[in-house]
Amino acid sequence: MLRQLLAASALVALVAPAAAGAQDITALCEKARRPPVGAWSEFKWVGGRQDGATVRLSIVGSERREGAEYLWMEMMMRGFPLGPERQQGERPTRMISKVLIEGFGPGMGTPHASIIKFGDNPAMEMPAAQSRMSTQNAPTLNGCRNAKVIGWESVTVPAGTFRALHVKNATGNSDSWVTAELPFALVKEQDSEDGQSRQMLLIGHGMGARTAITEHPRPWDPRAFMEMVTGRTGPGR
Repeated sequence: MLRQLLAASALVALVAPAAAGAQDITALCEKARRPPVGAWSEFKWVGGRQDGATVRLSIVGSERREGAEYLWMEMMMRGFPLGPERQQGERPTRMISKVLIEGFGPGMGTPHASIIKFGDNPAMEMPAAQSRMSTQNAPTLNGCRNAKVIGWESVTVPAGTFRALHVKNATGNSDSWVTAELPFALVKEQDSEDGQSRQMLLIGHGMGARTAITEHPRPWDPRAFMEMVTGRTGPGR
């Protein structure tokens, strides 16, 4: 009887941390889906094709449609190489993408509305077929609930030191560190590109974010859009 009790106690000791970790990641994923209006976090890529590039995520407003409350999320990206016709090392100064989403994470790649702005060019509306491009370089929590929990760790990034939950994605090729302390949960991501390690590190966060797109967006114009993407127009760089 004593042996059975000891065996049962050992099993509980092994299962309890895993169950707690699963509860932690579920709660984190749920909280991160709806950051408050005004929240922002900024990240920097280290290594890989995007080395040195930065992206700032901001919740700049909300809008009610068909009885549901959606969030306007803005991504200000600097240093991302865009378009096959650009010369190596030649990068746009700034691209801003503003998308109307149900929440941060799953479904973010197909926003209900999307506006894009390259450099000093006028902002432009994007149709549904083109909207996926506007979020492809953004940090995301897709697959968050299916992630494998490694455990709580202390992680130091340029924005500070955080106690964060270390998780692996379902395929095991990407690691993330997340915490409920941050509006978008993300502290650090790490994976590989062409066999080389790359990281996305939190470099700042806060409240008070406002939209950087202040003009009324022009209608979708595929020719003007391609000119901006390929860098053929001066104001777009």
